[in-house]
Amino acid sequence: MAETPHPLLFVHSSDELYGSDVVLLELVRRLDSQRFRPLVLTPTDIGYEGLLSKALAENGIPHRSVEMPVLRRRYLKPFAFPGFLRSIRNGSRRVQTIIDEQRSALVHSNTAAVWGGALAAHKAQTPHVWHVHEIVTQPTWVRRFLAWMIANRSDRVVAISRAVANNLLADQPRLDSRLSVIYDAVDTERFHPDNDGGALRSQWGVSDDEVLVGVIGRISAWKGQDFFLNALTLALPQAPRLRCVFVGDVVPGEEARLEQLKDLAQELGVSERVIWAGYRQDAPQIMAAIDILTLPSIRPEPFGMVVVEAMASGKPVIATAHGGPLETVIDGETGHLVSPVEPQQLAQALVDLTKSPQQRREWGMRGRAHVVRSFSFEYHVAAFTSLYLDLITSHARL
Repeated sequence: MAETPHPLLFVHSSDELYGSDVVLLELVRRLDSQRFRPLVLTPTDIGYEGLLSKALAENGIPHRSVEMPVLRRRYLKPFAFPGFLRSIRNGSRRVQTIIDEQRSALVHSNTAAVWGGALAAHKAQTPHVWHVHEIVTQPTWVRRFLAWMIANRSDRVVAISRAVANNLLADQPRLDSRLSVIYDAVDTERFHPDNDGGALRSQWGVSDDEVLVGVIGRISAWKGQDFFLNALTLALPQAPRLRCVFVGDVVPGEEARLEQLKDLAQELGVSERVIWAGYRQDAPQIMAAIDILTLPSIRPEPFGMVVVEAMASGKPVIATAHGGPLETVIDGETGHLVSPVEPQQLAQALVDLTKSPQQRREWGMRGRAHVVRSFSFEYHVAAFTSLYLDLITSHARL
């Protein structure tokens, strides 16, 4: 007689298709359906387009939109935080009702920002995994409180990089025995050097002799798009065939941030060398279209999914030397690691790679091999499968 699949509840903090959203989507659609039956909850506190929900539906993954507490930046001020705490009671009850209805064997909270799953699982006495995708440094009181919360409301904690793990352990060293690192993974068949980006280059008006640099990801203060524009200004006199495409958009309600970046490009005199592509869902073709991927984050990047996607696509990478890229980029072999505070270093790296197509090819090939060896879904899914089964089995013995 076949064993009944374990019902798993995944509680997530957004309904988009950026880094942590894609990681969740790829995990749940690859889980063994004979072992697990996932249900994904997404929040309703922001007017999302529902891109993750749509992708889940296309893959036959059950999902629900739920009003539940998510720790947003607007709450990260002492006078605003109590309002977030007041929202927790009702939101957690909604999640707990779903745990009871589904008879969930385990709750997986995807990102440190979503608290409803952790609190509801504790009340329901259901095993809880907190999958942490963030490095929180400031405000200090928020970093410490968040680390305390994760330590006190998790049976196991998964960090997406050693950088994320160390950030948690600095405040909660007692987490060590319950914390593991499971790197994010990339689909190396979908992201491949043989993909054709010619149509996109034509659409963007980029000629064959121009070197196109991609800055890909959410437009936000810490992602360093303004830092990159300053570096681009320094690089262009030595590399006049350099072009840049920004792919990504702002959080709904922060549209002014994009306009500020466009104004900065105009002030710096580089607006004619910059393409604003907005949010797109054709990531493999974007990676095929660019010649270099740059991740200019001015605060530590927890992992940097675009880095491994670019390397899987055979493209060299320039990333600021902190956080996750220290664990994914091999400096001088698959890309450059540069200072997050000195735009001249980033500018010089852009110039060097722009002038050397052979180096771009060689580093791209090495990057592809590195990703295939170290960041495959085979390991990623196997690690979570083992974790889930171990927790469910241990809980059943109690």
